[in-house]
Amino acid sequence: MMRPITIFLIMLLPVMGFSQRDWSQVSVKTTEIAPGLYRLFVGDGVAVVASVGENGLLVIDAAYAQTTPQLMEAIKKLSEAPIHYLVNTHLHGDHTGGNVELGRNADIIAHSSVKEYLSSEHIQGDRTIPPLPDHAVPNITFSDRMTLDFNGQTLEMTHLPEGHTGGDIIVWFPESRVLVMGDLLFAGYFPFVDVSNGGHPQGFMDNVAWILENFPQETTLIGGHGPVFNMQQLKEYHQTLAKTMEMVKNAKEKGMSQEEMKAERILKSWENYGTFFITEDRWIETIYPFL
Repeated sequence: MMRPITIFLIMLLPVMGFSQRDWSQVSVKTTEIAPGLYRLFVGDGVAVVASVGENGLLVIDAAYAQTTPQLMEAIKKLSEAPIHYLVNTHLHGDHTGGNVELGRNADIIAHSSVKEYLSSEHIQGDRTIPPLPDHAVPNITFSDRMTLDFNGQTLEMTHLPEGHTGGDIIVWFPESRVLVMGDLLFAGYFPFVDVSNGGHPQGFMDNVAWILENFPQETTLIGGHGPVFNMQQLKEYHQTLAKTMEMVKNAKEKGMSQEEMKAERILKSWENYGTFFITEDRWIETIYPFL
């Protein structure tokens, strides 16, 4: 039987250590990825992307509610224009928490399931999480694909189901050759797969494989967490995760339990992948029931 870890994981989803941090000390590092396209790395943990140009501001993901002041300050250094569009790549609070402020006068775009989630009450452990206010809930939704002309590019937004969650979208900037992957990329780390909200380990792998097959080799990849990747790095990342899954599958077929795998540290060769959020043990717990 799968252990009930999902609620625990969601409660921990803010980057490791943030629960003990003084939020006022969190900084935002801004890097220009392409002309007019910026990555804002919040607290060295969560990536936000901003498009700045003649049409104004488009922002992808909103980070945490607690880091809104720093994020807004960093955005205003890029442009004093109001945010025209805010895109949520998926439903988690480290990507939607800032909607309350960033989305106050913006159109918010997301997969339809994200709107359903954010507009309803949720139980997390012993806490009841209220729905976001109406202005912070996506008002433009889609179920498959959507295009948007903005700042000289025709952005392509695509829903990739059953990956990190059931409502993940990726955003392609064709002129810049930049793909924003949200949490379909925990660059260099074991990913969090939220099976309680439609995620699936094999679906995650299939989605990454689809990206590798359908975007140019020179694409720059911005994930929700970790450093900026290129396509070769993504290929190596996919291959590494496949090896870890094969290792767990083989051990399971030999009759090993999850606890035995953890005790023997069968994933020790990839221990660096467990240094961010999902540890070796939690990756075993995630994939074991599906292998």
